Amino acid sequence: MSDFILANGIQSASLRNLAEAAGTSDRMLLHYFKDKEELLSVVLSSISSRLMLMLDNTEIEKRPFSSLVSYLYQMMKKPEVNPYMRLWLELIAIASKDQDPYYPIARKICDSFYEFYKDVIHVEEGVTREQMAAIALIVVEGIALLESLNCDHLILEAIEGIKVLH
Repeated sequence: MSDFILANGIQSASLRNLAEAAGTSDRMLLHYFKDKEELLSVVLSSISSRLMLMLDNTEIEKRPFSSLVSYLYQMMKKPEVNPYMRLWLELIAIASKDQDPYYPIARKICDSFYEFYKDVIHVEEGVTREQMAAIALIVVEGIALLESLNCDHLILEAIEGIKVLH
C-alpha cells in the first residue's frame, strides 16, 4: 500500500485501490482498520519512517548550512527520493486544510525533518542549532516546492547566494 501511494498519490488511495495493492479486499482492510483514515494514517506513517530511514542511512556528516542545503537539493533529485517529495507536497496541501488524519501526520513528519536537521547541521558561534535547523527546514521546503515546478535555475541561484552570504 505504501508503494501504491508513493506511485499514485493520496488522492488515488481509495479503499479498493489500497486493498488491491495489498492483495486483499476492502472489507478485509476494514476488519483490521477502523476506517480509511486510520489505514491512511498507518500507511503514511510507514512511508515517513521509510524516508527517515533513507535519510539516516545516508551517513551524512555534520555540514554547515550552505553545504547541507546543497546536499539535500541534490538528494531530492534522486529518482528514489523523488516520489517521497511529490507525496510530501501533496500531503502538505491536504494538511493545510486541517483535515484529519493528514494534519497530524504532516506535523509529525515536519518535526522529524527538523530533528534530522538539528542532528546534521554544523553551527558556528553566535547561532543556535535550533535556529539553523529551522532555517534549513524552511529553505529546503521552499526548494522542494520550487523543484516541483522545475525552477532549478532559481534554486541553483539561491544556493549560490547562500554560499556568498555565509
